[in-house]
Amino acid sequence: MLKKVSINPTFYVALILVIVFKVYDIFFYFFIFVFLHELAHIFMAKKFGLNTKKLIITPIGLIAVINNIEKLQLYKRLLIVSIGVLTNIILALIFNMFTNEKMQLMKNINLSIAFFNCLPIFPLDGGRFFCYILGSKIGDLKASIILKKISLFLSFIIFLLGFIQIVLYPYNITLLCLSLYFIKVNKSEYIYQFYKAIINKQQYEKNRILKVKEVLIDKDYENKEIILILSSDYYIIINISINGNILYTLEEKVFLDYIQQYGINGTIYDIVKNIC
Repeated sequence: MLKKVSINPTFYVALILVIVFKVYDIFFYFFIFVFLHELAHIFMAKKFGLNTKKLIITPIGLIAVINNIEKLQLYKRLLIVSIGVLTNIILALIFNMFTNEKMQLMKNINLSIAFFNCLPIFPLDGGRFFCYILGSKIGDLKASIILKKISLFLSFIIFLLGFIQIVLYPYNITLLCLSLYFIKVNKSEYIYQFYKAIINKQQYEKNRILKVKEVLIDKDYENKEIILILSSDYYIIINISINGNILYTLEEKVFLDYIQQYGINGTIYDIVKNIC
């Protein structure tokens, strides 16, 4: 059930630009098709038993925040993320069947929304897709940090394109506003979201069978480095060694229990000593 609708302050900047440049029709069509895009996410999430926590109105349209998506299997998460882009592509194909100018405009708007959402930038669908795939291989938090760097780089490129846009279309600062929005969002929000998801992992891991991944680390390995390799797609077994010999085996649940109680500072050997 949708509990809340919030408006990001940068949306008002986009609204002012719409009024200044008098692009009401494009703005209206854009938001209608972004709404259908997000509706597809919500519908697919509902099919998998998840509720939408809130809708956020931003300069890039609506963003649906779906509760507990990390508890789903990887392919289900990817389906939820992908269905929005697929919806816009289908709409574009439908509008392409008509040759009048307005239908072609709506086709181009849908293709633009689909292309834009494929970019590996958080909070776009491409960013989520990238992080889910990579996170299932190297760990969610490590993947989110890589995504943050890619997002900031691409945001900088969009920022530079924004200056070119101003030269070609004086006073049009749309791309500049979007780039600043991406930079602001990517400062820490995505890493925080995945950190929270990993800490809450014990609440939903019973809903599905997780593959087990074993790692061998030195006793002086820092706890904060271990957090980086945790993932919602596998259950980790930590083998702690001294001079190449396995000293102790620690399950992920024990590790998470410890850091929730004592924090992430220290090494893995501190946890072993605390248990023993």
